[in-house]
Amino acid sequence: MRNLHSNIVTNASDILLDIDGVILDQSFDNLFWQELIPLKLSISKNISLEEAKTEIKTTASKIYGTLPWYELEFWENRYDIDFLSVAAEHSSKINFLPNAKQTLNQLASLDKRIILLTNCDPRLLNIKAGSIPFMQYVDGCISSVELGVVKEHQGFWSKAFRYFNINPKFSLFADDNLYVVNAAVKAGIENSFQVLEPTSDYSLVNKPEAILTIRNIGDLI
Repeated sequence: MRNLHSNIVTNASDILLDIDGVILDQSFDNLFWQELIPLKLSISKNISLEEAKTEIKTTASKIYGTLPWYELEFWENRYDIDFLSVAAEHSSKINFLPNAKQTLNQLASLDKRIILLTNCDPRLLNIKAGSIPFMQYVDGCISSVELGVVKEHQGFWSKAFRYFNINPKFSLFADDNLYVVNAAVKAGIENSFQVLEPTSDYSLVNKPEAILTIRNIGDLI
């Protein structure tokens, strides 16, 4: 299996990667949305932490997989909270996933373009990039918030392909979100991998449901 993945990397012109859950430990995002933001909301609105968690979860369930879910502006306007200050205050908890830094370094030494395709809001992404130097390994990065359409939808892929002049037939893609992986396959990237271990502590392990799966991007090389 490892040799098969190595051949796919060798034959690819562009290596397209998600960020959270692929390069960065998704444990930070889980902490941010499940604990830190509810705590901030509970203080701001003078409600219990459990009430705040329920409020965030209810809102999230209504917009899951849509652009507002990923746009900080939506959340800031709804709850009047400075999300960036919360992220910055706890930025020390942002980390590479195991093997991610070494793998990026090895991939960067190849004659390939490495392009990051993310749903993460660019302003939050700037905080992450300021804490962990993953951008130094890549040739480009764009967010669905910038393109105005999420990765789960085909409109994202047509825009991203044009923006970076990507040929999907000669590309490799890795993401921990199965819906996004399936969307990438539908868009023409046959070599799209579902990442099964988006957190370093294994608090979340994805069920292998895509045609191609890897534990983490270290399995690509």
